[in-house]
Amino acid sequence: MTDRDQAQIATLEVVYPQSWILLCTWHVLHAIRTHFVTGQFQALWEKIKHWVITEDPAVFLNIWDEISNDPSAPQSVVNYLQTEWLPVLHMWSGTARRERSIFEEGNTNMLVEAYVV
Repeated sequence: MTDRDQAQIATLEVVYPQSWILLCTWHVLHAIRTHFVTGQFQALWEKIKHWVITEDPAVFLNIWDEISNDPSAPQSVVNYLQTEWLPVLHMWSGTARRERSIFEEGNTNMLVEAYVV
C-alpha cells in the first residue's frame, strides 16, 4: 500500500510483478481535497468520501453519476476525478477491496509506516 508515489509504484511493479498495489484511502482523500475548498462544497465532499470507501459497485457508479452530473460541482474537480482517479480505481476504490482477508482489509499505509524499523 502506498500514497501514489509513482517511483515507488514503478519499483514495486518491477520487484514484485505479481503483487496488488493499493493506494491508502487517507492519501487518496487528501489528494482529492486539495483540488477544491471542501467547506464551500460540503455535499460534494461527503459524496466523494462515500464514493471512495463504498464496496458496492452499483453504489459507486451511482455516486459517480451524481458527482459528474451535478451542475454545482466544479468542473475542474469532475475532470480531475475522471482523468486522475477513475483510470486507477482498482488501486483505491472500496469496490476493489471486497472479500479480502483480515490482512488485506487495510485501507491505510500508516500501519506499514508504523511497522517499519
